[in-house]
Amino acid sequence: MLAFEDVYTISVVLFFGLLALLIWRDRKHIEFHTLVIMRRTKRFRDTIDRLAMASPRFWKAFGTLGVIAALVAMVYGTQMLLSTANLILSGMVEKPAMQVILPSPGATTVAGPGYVLLPFWIWFFIIAMILIPHEMMHGVIARAEKIRLKSVGLLLLIIFPGAFVEPDERQLKRAKLMTRLRVFAAGSFANFFLAGLMLVITAYAFWPLAAVPSITLNITTVNASSPMAIAGVPVGTVVTGINGHPITPGYWEFVGGGTYLNDELGSLEVGQPVTFTTAENAYIIAPVANPTTGKPWMGFTGSFSDVVLSETPNLLISFFTLFWILSSAVGLVNILPLKPLDGGLMFEAVAKKYYPKRSALLTKAMAVLLLALIVFAFVGPGIISAL
Repeated sequence: MLAFEDVYTISVVLFFGLLALLIWRDRKHIEFHTLVIMRRTKRFRDTIDRLAMASPRFWKAFGTLGVIAALVAMVYGTQMLLSTANLILSGMVEKPAMQVILPSPGATTVAGPGYVLLPFWIWFFIIAMILIPHEMMHGVIARAEKIRLKSVGLLLLIIFPGAFVEPDERQLKRAKLMTRLRVFAAGSFANFFLAGLMLVITAYAFWPLAAVPSITLNITTVNASSPMAIAGVPVGTVVTGINGHPITPGYWEFVGGGTYLNDELGSLEVGQPVTFTTAENAYIIAPVANPTTGKPWMGFTGSFSDVVLSETPNLLISFFTLFWILSSAVGLVNILPLKPLDGGLMFEAVAKKYYPKRSALLTKAMAVLLLALIVFAFVGPGIISAL
């Protein structure tokens, strides 16, 4: 019988086989370039047009927010790279400070210096969910600004799924500065927006599911004259609930062989009954006053079982957490003032507006600086440690 890892790898191989078959059948409509396969589609362009024309004013406002967010992210990302370089030079960072996220044909995540290999299907869907909205938002803002789209479609860059939107460059160059900035910032802002949305959904929809674990309180000793013994609770009892509620970590605090109620039961008074629920029975215990502290005392010690979460919330949490982290990271890298990235195009547009004679020099110098900082984040720790 095939192991799960083998089945997973076979599914990846079958996917690429099916993809190759689809490409061959549709080869008349597909453009083959070096490392890139492109498929132009009118349907995708019509979808962008409908979205943009539904409310151009809204999309312009959305684009303006995107410019503000992009400028903040641009400064933050540059400052972060500078700080990282400083930490590397000081010897505080000994491993690559940036990582490339690539797919693995296996079902497990593998990490090493400067790279992380994610299971293929998780990687594939996350990358598609990041890159397609990124390009789509460029097109929506461009159309809201009445800039024509020369072509729109889907692409495959080696194994990276994505989309492409090609605005009319001549029309875009003649547009106002704010128009160009909105178009350039739109992709990264879409990544930031979706990352924030997914973070909220994960926090309020999935984390609460994982916050109620399957945990039990196992009674290990019982004082012979204690309320616990009087209630008939034997050693070895597995308590699954207290006062009708499941047990959660932090419910109890074990001090000096006695059990003191805290958190939700912290206001319990001496003599106030507490119901311990097991799989078969329910025990009612009336705490007495500890002669030393006066706190409610039941006279037992115990231990918690390991926290066990359901696999489904764990899988969803892992997927969506990876999505918002990677979506934020892609948006942040893309908005760095490094041409030909979108941030570099924004930097160039502003430089041409206010420093037309030196714009080319400024853009090139900034690109060289940022590229050097990125490369140094990968190879710097190794170089410094070898010196």
